[in-house]
Amino acid sequence: MTSSKLYPQVLRTFQSAFHALFGAVVLLASLTVASKPAVAQFVGPTQLTLVNGWSDAAFTTSHATVEMQNYIVRFRGAISGGTAAVAFTLPAAFRPATDVYVPVDLCNANKGRLHITPAGVVDIEVENVFSDAQCFTSLDGATYSPNTNGYTALTLINGWTNGPFSTSNAAIRSLYGFVLFKGAIATSGTNPSPFTVPVGYRPATDVYVPVDLCNANNGRLHITPAGAVDVEVEGGTFSNAQCFTSLDGAWFAQSVPSSNVYPLTLQNGWTNAPFSTSNAAAADQYGVVRLKGAIATGGTNAVPFTLPPRFAPVTNVYVNVDLCGANKGRLWIQPSGLVTVQAEKSFADAQCFTSLDGVSFVQ
Repeated sequence: MTSSKLYPQVLRTFQSAFHALFGAVVLLASLTVASKPAVAQFVGPTQLTLVNGWSDAAFTTSHATVEMQNYIVRFRGAISGGTAAVAFTLPAAFRPATDVYVPVDLCNANKGRLHITPAGVVDIEVENVFSDAQCFTSLDGATYSPNTNGYTALTLINGWTNGPFSTSNAAIRSLYGFVLFKGAIATSGTNPSPFTVPVGYRPATDVYVPVDLCNANNGRLHITPAGAVDVEVEGGTFSNAQCFTSLDGAWFAQSVPSSNVYPLTLQNGWTNAPFSTSNAAAADQYGVVRLKGAIATGGTNAVPFTLPPRFAPVTNVYVNVDLCGANKGRLWIQPSGLVTVQAEKSFADAQCFTSLDGVSFVQ
């Protein structure tokens, strides 16, 4: 084995050991310092035990793991080759109180989702065909809150209702300058506005965040600085949102300290902030990299920027992004930091609009 191939593995092993040590220290602080909130609650990382023929680290990604920070469960890695939809069962510490549905990226940027039950059973559901999941299912960027600790209930409007398909009620939380959503909603009406984001949680610019819809279809939340929210759907089929709109895993950067935000240098003709969004930027905290803003291009080069070394992953990472018209896309992020935008349908969707809001991955 050459040194160039050995280095990422050594670095990954060191990083995993550091995460485990850091997690143990911070978890101990959480348990012993009752009078003060700890800096960050941390459990893991824990490698997942795959079943039904699923194997991990497809396409030079990382091993399939799960961890928890500040009561946010985060997945890492990718899997492939399963013969049935159930891929693994989560250890007890990571199991949600209700059913959870979170979007994931599949082969060729197709759309899928993880369905996670309170028993910890996780199955992979697909928008199109199951072979998309068998070929490749990325866990990178998939997150959820296992319970409502720290969340404030959202007031639903326009006939929208809470908790379809045994999920939890719609709720919102602010954490270190990031706004997180939880729960799921549905409606028999035709108004796409389910709630208004309360004062104190609203973004400074428009944001567009990917969400999961009925039958693993793709959608997004469009949120304005006034707090207005509307659910937008891929292909204009609003019945997918009416049937089911999951808020689990949806988030955006709101008031992150400027010292922790790094503006990204765009290249190859890509430009910042289409449709009243913010400029492309990155932030990191406790080994998690988060992106914000949106970009567009009149060109044909799919590489919009290269992440600085401090934000680059140890292995290949594939994460969901929202494209023009609520179409599905993904970022392919290499250990060199090179980022490529790929589209499920047409690259024109990425050229028109590529949102970075709601994108995160564990380094």
